[in-house]
Amino acid sequence: MVGGILNLYKPVGIVSHRMVEIIRAILKVKVGHTGTLDPFARGNMILCWGKATRFTSFFQELPKSYRAWIRFGISTDSYDVLGQMNRFSFQPIDSDTLTDALCSYRGKRNQTIPAFSAAKYQGRRLYQYARNGETTPALKKEVTIHHLDIVAIQPGIFPEVEVILSCSTGTYVRSLAYEIGEQLGIGGYVYGLRREYIGDFSWLDSLAIPETLLKSDELITHSIPIDQALYWLPSAQLNSDAEERLLQGNSVPWFEPLSTEPNQRVKVYSGNHFFGVARFDHEKQILRPEIMVGKDSHDAE
Repeated sequence: MVGGILNLYKPVGIVSHRMVEIIRAILKVKVGHTGTLDPFARGNMILCWGKATRFTSFFQELPKSYRAWIRFGISTDSYDVLGQMNRFSFQPIDSDTLTDALCSYRGKRNQTIPAFSAAKYQGRRLYQYARNGETTPALKKEVTIHHLDIVAIQPGIFPEVEVILSCSTGTYVRSLAYEIGEQLGIGGYVYGLRREYIGDFSWLDSLAIPETLLKSDELITHSIPIDQALYWLPSAQLNSDAEERLLQGNSVPWFEPLSTEPNQRVKVYSGNHFFGVARFDHEKQILRPEIMVGKDSHDAE
């Protein structure tokens, strides 16, 4: 296998980059993650290794689904359970008020980026400013909450809710808790978070990695081939001449229907052999090479 995709389970207390270090040390190849999880969070992470690292951005674009446990009436500086408490309120909140507030956050919105985050301002990470006691302007980004369903509500003083939400990549669930708390006037923070889906990749299928026990052959066995992992892309079957042209960086004609979407990405095969991803130019009816993994390589990079 020239490379593959791993659906791994990150436990609470481990930083995302440590997951990458563990896999890199076992496989001894290039490894990249497709999106981090905060230290207090758990759930699935998608890691790419070998030639699959060329496709990291493809998986970064997939929507994410989370189960979050939010407590209101308390605020922390990081918007999560690991932060320092900076405000509290004994004001009780009823179920209807909580439901209305939560449901109003569905759809597109400009979200506040937490001060304790890896986002950058003037070339430095926000958490670097925060740890030094320095302030920065409030930074926002547009995100989309596709679905938000309330699983359980505990009203009253320090009310709690459990929610399931799916959202666009780059959404901060802890910012959601903070902003709803501000709207209610009592503050809020996330005290538990589990990522349950990245696209169709489920946390229930993710692999826990006891770093002292796992071997490289076990990781390779659990790896998903690149083309299978790119499940949402259509496929095109080419002859050997067209394969050779794409591998050399040239476009090839393609007249069979694929998509009317401009520059649709397409998995390309010759026989049963997947050799890369091309872009389909619908107007010109051609395939342009985008990422080619080659046909004769058997070793991961």
